Amino acid sequence: MNNKLTVEDLLRWRLLEAETEAPPAPRAARLLELARPWWERWPDRFLSLSKRVGGMQILYGHAMTEPSRAQEGYPVPTVIMRGVEEVETSVRVLDFAVREGRLRLRSQLDPPAGRAQEHFDVTFVADKPEGPLLSARAVRSIDNEYWIEADLSEKLEQEWSALKVTDPMPFRLILRVAATDG
Repeated sequence: MNNKLTVEDLLRWRLLEAETEAPPAPRAARLLELARPWWERWPDRFLSLSKRVGGMQILYGHAMTEPSRAQEGYPVPTVIMRGVEEVETSVRVLDFAVREGRLRLRSQLDPPAGRAQEHFDVTFVADKPEGPLLSARAVRSIDNEYWIEADLSEKLEQEWSALKVTDPMPFRLILRVAATDG
């Protein structure tokens, strides 16, 4: 039995099948809504989380008794959002560098909060709620360590370029479970 179907015919048939099975394309208004950052879509929740993370106090007394931890810098107050769940924790900055308008930050969750995520969407906020300073993606490496590389505005580059990893950080963090992690 020889049907003499070519690969091209087979691919055209499969494309036609895929087009009929595909859902309709989203409307332009929906695409614009999806492109907006989360703090614009949910301003009340952002304000609530900004106030919450801004009011968090971290005790630094253990740094004196644990010399290895003192070398790693100050903990940064952090809130993790997983859907409706919100977990207060902190992030310890292990490496911090600003060069040529880019931030390179390596950090570790303190203590590991729940199951480890491959990615987080990170929103940097100031101590006083006023809006996001920066938004970036954090990618997990090892031992609950996360790596961030992001472009900085000129203002943030000037303010943060003199910071060392052992300095108190001028920001707090809101970590959202990235869309690719479910």
